[in-house]
Amino acid sequence: MNISTKLLKAAAGQAGGAGLDVDEVFSTFLYTGDGSTGRDIVNNIDLSGEGGFVWTKNRDNGSYGHNVFDTARGAGKMLRFHGSFAEANEGNTITQFNNNGFRINGDNQININTQDYVSWTWRKTPRFFDIQTWTGTGSARTISHNLG
Repeated sequence: MNISTKLLKAAAGQAGGAGLDVDEVFSTFLYTGDGSTGRDIVNNIDLSGEGGFVWTKNRDNGSYGHNVFDTARGAGKMLRFHGSFAEANEGNTITQFNNNGFRINGDNQININTQDYVSWTWRKTPRFFDIQTWTGTGSARTISHNLG
């Protein structure tokens, strides 16, 4: 067990009370792209009921960067960690958040035929992971959350 796994297990054990299993709130999932539409990535993380966050990365082609999606902004709303991109409306990427993972289409960022990918998924859970939205006012403010 590596240090990342140990830290996640410790954090999940504190999340939402005693006994929460890290497999219920976090997943690392490897898949090979097939270019298809309507493909379900089943990692057993409930995103439709609980909400959460998905981060994908092409492992074969470095020109495709890190892409993130969250249930607060909705399916198809993609942010990229590389470059100076704004939020993109990418309806051909993640098209749906499911109760056991998420659905993807054939976009080059997340599902090129024969390319290898990794996805990391976090489920919203008190004291473990949260997503908040707000409208900025230009003034300092406190943003509430459920992390404790």
